[in-house]
Amino acid sequence: MTEYRRREPVITIDGPAGAGKSTAGRRLAERLGYRFIDTGALYRALAVAVEAAGLSPDADEAKLRAHLEGVDVRLQGDRLLLDGRDVTEEIRTPRISELTSRLTRLATVRAKITPLQRRAAATGGVVLEGRDTGTVVCPDAEVKFYMDARLDERARRRHAELRARGVPVDFGTVRAEIEARDTQDTTRALAPLRKADTAIEVDTSELTIEQVVERMLAEVVGRRRPAGPRAARRAGRA
Repeated sequence: MTEYRRREPVITIDGPAGAGKSTAGRRLAERLGYRFIDTGALYRALAVAVEAAGLSPDADEAKLRAHLEGVDVRLQGDRLLLDGRDVTEEIRTPRISELTSRLTRLATVRAKITPLQRRAAATGGVVLEGRDTGTVVCPDAEVKFYMDARLDERARRRHAELRARGVPVDFGTVRAEIEARDTQDTTRALAPLRKADTAIEVDTSELTIEQVVERMLAEVVGRRRPAGPRAARRAGRA
């Protein structure tokens, strides 16, 4: 008799900027042998395309929609491709972050990206990281996390990240930008950032990335259904 193979879980990680979602999500996916999907990166790629076209999020929506229909965005392993061009590093600037926040408030933009995210998660065995993965993109995900940290700690992490990439910016500016992004994300009318009702909250302010991943891994292993020896071996990887 052929062994029945149950679909692996979908895991979502939501939270504000600088909480450590991307790093923890990638490492969690590696430990489980899952695919990692940075949902925000897809929006950032659109921001690059919109900026290159000289369009404004406040411009005529029909023009914006027409432009986005011809844009191809896809994840290829750890690389992000925009019309076949690698923009993985290009999307991580403060300018693109600000533009992305404005674009994600538009129904036209979300209509472009949300279906891509859902298709990527449909087969299971994925970790999605973003702002609305557990509330809008995959509301039926088996395991949901909401990751947060104090504002100053999140600003410190983002400042260090930008400096490591050679981006000259002072701490005060980074802190103000994150605070503004928090306000925009939590108050927008369309898919605002919020903790899903069933999400497990993880405050990373005082935790190392290893501690965060171990805590999340324990929750996943404890909550998911048995999926055979192969999945068990994946979860036990160091």
